[in-house]
Amino acid sequence: MNLNFKLLDESLKLNLSTILVIEDVKTYAHTVEQFYHYDETSELKLFDKNQKNLKESELILITDILGYEVNSPATLKFIYADLENQLNEKPEIKTKIDHLSMEIAKVMQHELLEHALDLEEDELTLMEIFKCLGIRIETKSDTILEKMIEVIQVYRYLVKKKLLVFVNACSYLTTSELQTLFDHISLYNVDVLFLEPRPVEGASQQILDQDYFLITR
Repeated sequence: MNLNFKLLDESLKLNLSTILVIEDVKTYAHTVEQFYHYDETSELKLFDKNQKNLKESELILITDILGYEVNSPATLKFIYADLENQLNEKPEIKTKIDHLSMEIAKVMQHELLEHALDLEEDELTLMEIFKCLGIRIETKSDTILEKMIEVIQVYRYLVKKKLLVFVNACSYLTTSELQTLFDHISLYNVDVLFLEPRPVEGASQQILDQDYFLITR
């Protein structure tokens, strides 16, 4: 993945863990806003090696790590669809679930007839069963580092997502914790951009300084 905006002389390649530090406060704030409102027509450009623009739906932007919900509706919808495909490859189990669903429907039909109001029901779908069962990603994070690793694990699984961006996240981690995070990113082979307002100690980074020169450190 590549990043470009008007202050860069050339596009910046985003490969695995990339830290971009923007020292000018207004420029940093404007860049974060551009990511927040990103679409394919934005001033800020994100594109792959074939010059294909990144779609809005392919970007994950996290400005609040602790407040980020791993089990978002969009994520669960994707997981449920994947589970349904998995069950379609197991006819015996799928047939058993369908049979049990029909039994539940029969019981409910009888109860609906007994009700004072004229009630009706829809067919119980697999998606609705998954939701009723409360199927979701198990989260065990006790620290910010663990939460970020969980996010990266989920991001790796969401094949339609092409870029994960953390805003002002490095300041929460020690140098050793950052390295642990980078190791996980390399292990999962995903692209992650860290947008930071100040240099990060003990890490390779690209710094857009106050004079708008891009420096590699």
